[in-house]
Amino acid sequence: MAIGFGRSMISSDMVLLWRDSNDGHTIVSQRKTSVFSMPTVVSNPPRVATALDYRATSNSSAVTLSFSVPSITDTRQDLIWAWSSDQPSGNTPDATIVQHDDEGNFVLSLTNLQFTDDSSSPTTTITPTGGSSGSSSSSSPLTHYQKVFAAHGILMTLAFLVFLPFGALQARLLRTSVEGKWWFGAHWIIQWPLTAILIIVGFALAVDEVGDLRTGHLNSTHKKWGLVIVLLYVVQCMLGGVIHHFKPARATGRPPQNYFHAILGITIIALSFWQVHTGFDIEWESIGGEPVSKSIRAWWTAWIVIIPLMYVAGLALLPRQYRKEREQRTANAAKLQPTYALRETSYRD
Repeated sequence: MAIGFGRSMISSDMVLLWRDSNDGHTIVSQRKTSVFSMPTVVSNPPRVATALDYRATSNSSAVTLSFSVPSITDTRQDLIWAWSSDQPSGNTPDATIVQHDDEGNFVLSLTNLQFTDDSSSPTTTITPTGGSSGSSSSSSPLTHYQKVFAAHGILMTLAFLVFLPFGALQARLLRTSVEGKWWFGAHWIIQWPLTAILIIVGFALAVDEVGDLRTGHLNSTHKKWGLVIVLLYVVQCMLGGVIHHFKPARATGRPPQNYFHAILGITIIALSFWQVHTGFDIEWESIGGEPVSKSIRAWWTAWIVIIPLMYVAGLALLPRQYRKEREQRTANAAKLQPTYALRETSYRD
């Protein structure tokens, strides 16, 4: 088993414990890692751990692996834990270990630590806070990789939950109420160059940092669906270009690809709401991040209601849009009709 002092495996001082296969004494191995791989032994740890060979009970076969370290003055301690059913390769602190079977994190709060002076030894009352939420108002500073993933989340949220919905809504609401085609220019600029820049940078940040940490690019639901949504966005942009540049010469109605373009756009935005939620609710905490603030969750909840309502309101303009499109098709068809001119011809005997 292992206990680490921090919010994530990365850069946390860890104490690994297991029983010697020969005589049963506790082996202590203090390790650290800068990537998500097997931590290596630290020769001079900041706090040296000492094994305590306590057993659970005298009549129980259960074994308690325990240790002690010098105390610190912090009243709030972020801790991680992990365990594996596989024994390390040997009985030395530098033995090879395999990946853990389970892991987690929690916060130990010592703010209610109390001492009594009416006995020979002090009595303490410790209030732990399970999970990673904690009860302390103070927050630990973000690590480098957490800052990178935070930037990734902000950029992708702006791209998929702000720019994409705004580009779709302005096209839906303004194409029938404002004369001219400027709505299409705004739609194209928002959906392609502006949004694409945010997506490319945000996607690259995540891919690069995941590569550095060696956590695996497709080992979670968030990562897999992130790739799917980005690919769907590329398809959507290509489809929009096809619809704009290759119009049927004698169309009698709206082409099927126009409907597919609208449905695909709605699908991408809907998936993006779910993707952002898995990002801040699951993925962020899996890398040791503290739970996001209530204000962020409140914004997400409000936004997932506001955007659909605005789009549904814009659907009320569909009859007017279809009428204008019919008029435009009629005008285009008239331009393509052949014209005939009668010419007077004189004949002489």
